[in-house]
Amino acid sequence: MWSRFKGFLAHLRYEHSSPGRLAASVFLGLFLGIVPLYGVQTPLCLLVATGLRLNRLTVVGAAQISNPLFAPFLIAAGIALGDWLRYGRLHELDLDQARGLTGLWWLGGEVTDLFLSCLLGDTLIAVVVGVLGAAATYAWRVRADTASSARPGADVLGDGPE
Repeated sequence: MWSRFKGFLAHLRYEHSSPGRLAASVFLGLFLGIVPLYGVQTPLCLLVATGLRLNRLTVVGAAQISNPLFAPFLIAAGIALGDWLRYGRLHELDLDQARGLTGLWWLGGEVTDLFLSCLLGDTLIAVVVGVLGAAATYAWRVRADTASSARPGADVLGDGPE
């Protein structure tokens, strides 16, 4: 049973691991992780990665950019960029009005507007970050493959599947 589990993990790790496929996996994961699709990101990552024959582990791992540490900054940057693109100005929020239940009610009228700005801004941010991440991954993988081919028996991703 343990060997089957190890084999499954090795399969996840090594599936579709060419430089181009890994770069595409990182792009997709970063893109889906940044675009505000909270709650459906992981299933969507697995579905799209499987359909496109990308490395599922890499896609899901890269999507974790929207963790609680980074998500507030991604949302704020998305709203700011989206408002700037839509209206040529930044959205102004009055913190006194936004506090308490009254603030939540006040914000309720603007939730759709804020979401559209966030969606637009985060989509642009996701493309830029995704391209940068994919380029870095591709360069790393090509360099690592070149180095491992110079050393017989070396494996760039660690121990190969048994």
